[in-house]
Amino acid sequence: MALPVPVDVDLHPQVLVARACAQLGRATVSEWCVSLLEERIAPDDPCQPSLAWIGGNPAVAALRSGRLARPDQSHWPRVWAVRALRHAWTPEAAPAIGRALTDSSWRVRETAARLVTIHELAESVELLAALVTDEVARVRAASVRGLGAIGESEYANLIRSALDDPDPAVAVAAEKALAELGHRLDRDL
Repeated sequence: MALPVPVDVDLHPQVLVARACAQLGRATVSEWCVSLLEERIAPDDPCQPSLAWIGGNPAVAALRSGRLARPDQSHWPRVWAVRALRHAWTPEAAPAIGRALTDSSWRVRETAARLVTIHELAESVELLAALVTDEVARVRAASVRGLGAIGESEYANLIRSALDDPDPAVAVAAEKALAELGHRLDRDL
């Protein structure tokens, strides 16, 4: 599965992932990202594509400096992997995205919540609902937005509870999510 390091690592990650998919196939890139996300392979495994394909220049710099070995930085390959799955999506990745909703890194949880929403992964809605009380506001906001987009009426009260969130961005997300849920279900909530 070796793939040379991309020539222009400053390109947008979406472009880099698209190029990796063109060379390796979407299923292969998706499987590689899931393996990184679940930490079944090392981010610097020479038998795998370069992390630069999903992390761009920041990944190159992190690999070069050895920064990813530090516990406070080891989450970045998972962040890049889950973000890349937005552009290299296959349905086989869905279970890994559900598990990523409980990741120790808030960045992984937030991005996974966005993917659950984008790909309408109804099987992960309960895990998404649990994030409404996450310690990180960005995760709470992503969760609330997701419930508005894919949840059913039983989640209206949970979304409504986020209207009083101390972070204004979460409260705004909850207001929009309630409106979207009501519109989508064609009823007042």
